[in-house]
Amino acid sequence: MMSQKKFYISIILGLVSLNMILLAFFLLTKPRPRHHPPPRKFQFELIEKLRLDEQQTTAFNALVDEHKLQMNAINERQGKLLKPYFERLVDASKGIDADSLLSQFQQAEKEKIEITYQHLQEIKKILHKDQLIDFELLIDRITDRILSSKQKKTPPREGF
Repeated sequence: MMSQKKFYISIILGLVSLNMILLAFFLLTKPRPRHHPPPRKFQFELIEKLRLDEQQTTAFNALVDEHKLQMNAINERQGKLLKPYFERLVDASKGIDADSLLSQFQQAEKEKIEITYQHLQEIKKILHKDQLIDFELLIDRITDRILSSKQKKTPPREGF
């Protein structure tokens, strides 16, 4: 009787020990999060690369804020245009003029391009002559960023 009790106790202790070893293994070999520096805002990168002084930085930030507001307003307008356009798939009897909606959407895209061009011209105006070379070098980076943000895909919603 006593040897059977010792047997069960040793089995229980063995299983507890095995669980502890497994827990330790998983905790110690867990991949640790990589400590990357936080992504720098593009805005701050431009301020640094253009070597803006305090006054220029203030003007630059105001221009950026204004540009964001304009872009958000156009994006919101475009969203309102797309909703009825795609609702035609569900209810074609509404008599929605698809060509008109697409034309308005394209006009909004044109506005975004023109506003961004004006925005970059305004930034260029606040620069000193010695900073214009840096601006010219950054135009490629800026246009690449604009194009890459257009190509970002949103993940599909649940159920799709």
